[in-house]
Amino acid sequence: MECVSFLNAIITDMKTKITPFIKGFSYYSIAIFLLSFAIHQWIPIIEISNSWPFIIAFMYAFTLFAFATLAKYIDSKLTFFANAFMLINFGKLFLFSIIIIVYAWLNHNDAISFTITFFVYYLLLTTYEIVALLKMQKSNG
Repeated sequence: MECVSFLNAIITDMKTKITPFIKGFSYYSIAIFLLSFAIHQWIPIIEISNSWPFIIAFMYAFTLFAFATLAKYIDSKLTFFANAFMLINFGKLFLFSIIIIVYAWLNHNDAISFTITFFVYYLLLTTYEIVALLKMQKSNG
């Protein structure tokens, strides 16, 4: 019975940490989506890849997974958190590089705009993730 209550406490703690991030990150991602839609529709001189909705959806899901994983280590020793952070970011960069290379190889015509679009979304979403992690770390101080 003690084990169940301990697990419930961990789950409740994780929900408390992750729920505000999910809400804010969802609003932020929707704003990026709407801005991308507006640029794609009304400013055609700015070339956004036609795959932009899929890029946003993929990065949204992957960032939620990465944040949830890192949130587990935020209360750990700094070395555990730093190792988890570096490992996850290395994995993200490796996976994202493979996606860009494969897409560019299969779709030569859209390769440049896909790469730029992917990079811009990566910067925007990763910035939000890092700021949220820093706020969480500061509040746990």
